[in-house]
Amino acid sequence: MNYSPLYIKTEYSLLSSLIKIDDLIDITSKYNYKALAITDNNMFGVMEFYKKCLKANIKPIIGLEVNLDFKMLLYAKNYNGYKNLMKISTIIQDEITLKDIEEYTNNLICVIPFNYRNMYDNLNKIFEDTYIGYNKKEEYDLIDKNISVYLNETLYLNKQDAKYLKYLLAIKDSKELNDINITNNNYLLSPKELTDFIVNKNNQEIVDKCNLKIEMHNDLLPIYECPNNMDAYSYLKELCQDGMRRIFGSTVRKIYIDRLKYELEIINKMGFCNYFLVVYDYVKFAKENGILVGPGRGSAAGSLVSYLLDITTVDPIKYNLLFERFLNPERITMPDIDIDFEYDRREEVIDYCINKYGKKKVAGIITFGTLAARAAIRDVGRVMNIDLSEIDTITKLVDSNLSLKENYNKNSKLKTILTNNENLMNMYKIATRLEGLKRHTSNHAAGIVMSKDNLDEIVPLYKKDNMYLTSYSMEYLEEIGLLKMDLLAIKNLTLIDNILKEINSDLTFDNIPLDDRKALSIFTNTDTLGIFQFESEGMMNFLRKFRPNSFEDVTAALALFRPGPMNNIDLYIKRKNGEEKIDYFDSSLENVLKETYGIIIYQEQIMLIASIMAGYTFGQADILRRAMSKKKEEILLQEKDKFINGSIKNGYSKELATKIYDLILKFASYGFNKAHAVSYAFISYKMAYLKAHYRPHFMKALLTSELNSASKTKEYIYECKKNGIKILKPDINLSDKVYINQNGSIIYPLVGIKNLGLNIVEKILEERKNGKFENIYDFIKRTDRKTINKKTLISLIDAGCFDSFNLNHKTMIEGIDIIINYAELIKDLDEESVLKPELEEKEEYSKKELLKRELDAVGIYISENPITQVKHELNNKIDIINISNYFDKTIDIICTIDSAKEIDTKNNDKMCFLKISDELSSMEAVVFPKTYERLDEVKMDSIVKINGRVEKRFDKYQLVVNKIEYID
Repeated sequence: MNYSPLYIKTEYSLLSSLIKIDDLIDITSKYNYKALAITDNNMFGVMEFYKKCLKANIKPIIGLEVNLDFKMLLYAKNYNGYKNLMKISTIIQDEITLKDIEEYTNNLICVIPFNYRNMYDNLNKIFEDTYIGYNKKEEYDLIDKNISVYLNETLYLNKQDAKYLKYLLAIKDSKELNDINITNNNYLLSPKELTDFIVNKNNQEIVDKCNLKIEMHNDLLPIYECPNNMDAYSYLKELCQDGMRRIFGSTVRKIYIDRLKYELEIINKMGFCNYFLVVYDYVKFAKENGILVGPGRGSAAGSLVSYLLDITTVDPIKYNLLFERFLNPERITMPDIDIDFEYDRREEVIDYCINKYGKKKVAGIITFGTLAARAAIRDVGRVMNIDLSEIDTITKLVDSNLSLKENYNKNSKLKTILTNNENLMNMYKIATRLEGLKRHTSNHAAGIVMSKDNLDEIVPLYKKDNMYLTSYSMEYLEEIGLLKMDLLAIKNLTLIDNILKEINSDLTFDNIPLDDRKALSIFTNTDTLGIFQFESEGMMNFLRKFRPNSFEDVTAALALFRPGPMNNIDLYIKRKNGEEKIDYFDSSLENVLKETYGIIIYQEQIMLIASIMAGYTFGQADILRRAMSKKKEEILLQEKDKFINGSIKNGYSKELATKIYDLILKFASYGFNKAHAVSYAFISYKMAYLKAHYRPHFMKALLTSELNSASKTKEYIYECKKNGIKILKPDINLSDKVYINQNGSIIYPLVGIKNLGLNIVEKILEERKNGKFENIYDFIKRTDRKTINKKTLISLIDAGCFDSFNLNHKTMIEGIDIIINYAELIKDLDEESVLKPELEEKEEYSKKELLKRELDAVGIYISENPITQVKHELNNKIDIINISNYFDKTIDIICTIDSAKEIDTKNNDKMCFLKISDELSSMEAVVFPKTYERLDEVKMDSIVKINGRVEKRFDKYQLVVNKIEYID
């Protein structure tokens, strides 16, 4: 009995189906169905479905549910039909009529659900094959058997899953469970359930008519319009020659001329001239419009052409970088030039590309958010009307790195709560069933695709925020023939640009010198808080041992501080410090290994060794490197003989060749791309230069970049205080929406105050352009009552914004109703006829109360930290900044707990790492299992007295906690 399901919606019909494609393929194979259709209301899942069906030897039928003022299902007969389906999928996102899709109906089969059968005559005129679908016996009896086909909308795979669909639809429509009505027959029929009225000849007829093979394309790269009708190669060559003169002047070393000639030949041969010109063009646009562009990223920095075009600013010959690591003529792959732009200006570059090449020739790339563990609980709990506090209790116990099932099995506390509450257990079970389903679409953070043809000729498009996205996710685009281009947004570039603009000197990102001792001391002294790639706790611990004192060391640090290479850190440091002899294995390899003290760190070193010893071309060496890094045994066995024989032919001994081959095989799996390390070391080093020479400007920019992070703000303010940079309270006449510098101090911004959103702050600043506020009455008179309400005004007072008006906080707070009433009166009456009220002066709040109110308003202590007072009262003079004076001693220290990270030991005991801080600094405290067991809870932001022993780890001091006492 031949039957194929023709109306299946998958999880890509977002929050409307429980069906994942892998599960669908499994059950279809089990039922022995030979063909299968996907008919979502979009084409998001088509490529995944198509590829997985073919792999399982199931014939894929590609369909689309189209909803106009009626519903129809369209199926692609062949590739031309599929192209029409893509067009329709793209245009149905706008409000359209049947007439709008008439030109795209060729090679499509149309099936009309029974309820819309009155549309048959209209649709039959424009589609080559038109059928009416039925679902019940009584519907089957009412329609012509020659045009009828069984159609059961399938939204879940097993009959018992109907109840879960109800929850999913409630989440989708933001409704309560009782408001959702579903039928119980939207499941995949098994062969046993098929009857004669279900399996009629038209089902197989549709399957037989659909024979789609999705074509992969070879020549989709965008075309750059060259001046004077020049071809792409000639213009690229001309630009590179101009770049050579610009960088090197009239005298150019032969190595550069030869390398340029070689690269251009390969780029032209591989057909990528236009690609380089397109990238050159949008990077040029960015630089001409004051958008800071990164020095390079990934293997593209190994290209001299990229350097000469000013796409990158890393000289590949100076740093011994290899073109073949980027573009290998012996292994045809797409080029990949990823570019970093300022965080808040990336969209300008994308808009430029869209305007230049066409709205349908440039698109973002779709990604999908899923119902993650905690989100699933929250969504299900909401539709079940479960109390929010109960939901919070459960979600706080859920580790977001584990599935809900894994959480239940591993967390005894969670299991106990659920076991003792039937309602919560039911919620958890339902959330477990829905977990992982696609929930929403997003735009890939970096990637776009560009094509010489309209993209909806190649992929279906999806419109989001007035920009087209590819309906297929990233992993399917390259095999179709589309080139992903990463335009990345990096906050650090915005930070650098802001500093450079503020210091207003001739200094630019490109002319910062790379041999500045003060800049290098930032790394040597582990002063790297806020430095790109170097501010994590782990990296700082590494730096304390490594102590880099050259740009090459900074580059090596980026490559070494990763799992795998870390095993070489101690050896590297010993050789760097002259404590161990450096072994280059052979004098011919000294130039390759000298900068890394005889240790293979970079992928390029592997390629150079293969070239020097065994006579590999760099293209062959890159293939060897790839095979090694992926542990492809068959290739590695062949390559070993080739490497050894080639080395022997070049005069090396078999023993040395074998030793070197085995050594590079060991290193290859974690060798780092040097081109990328050098590129990112440029950013890190140049940030260090700015921190070393312009610290107040650097810290101001750093604080501004983390306005939305309370923890980072606190950390950076400690850094300011530690370095003698004052943080001043916000002032209504001085503060802006970002931090600002004033004579070496930093003024806190208005947007950092609670109850003041950006909209309110912008209105205050707009009004301030008309003159400074003279007093609190003047402020309240000149600002909008809808903008500045009582709650907002209290926050401004508590934060210290009106301190310059010479009224104390309590006077203003207790007179706030009088101030607001005055503002209301003068709004309706002439100001001259209303007597300005005098506020009764009150005795100011206590220091403790003022600090508490400041903390509530701003989220941190600015004027003073109450820890200072507690230390004074308890006669405790120990500061974290001087903790080294107490090494190997047991002390009492007054501090606050900023964060706590609980972990499991190897014995499955619980222990905890705390981050503690006082007025000027912070450090790590460790609570081992026995002590942690005695603690009832760890309270954040409370002032505590910790008794513990000062120890050292990686040259860094830490406190091993014996006891924590909370201080009121």
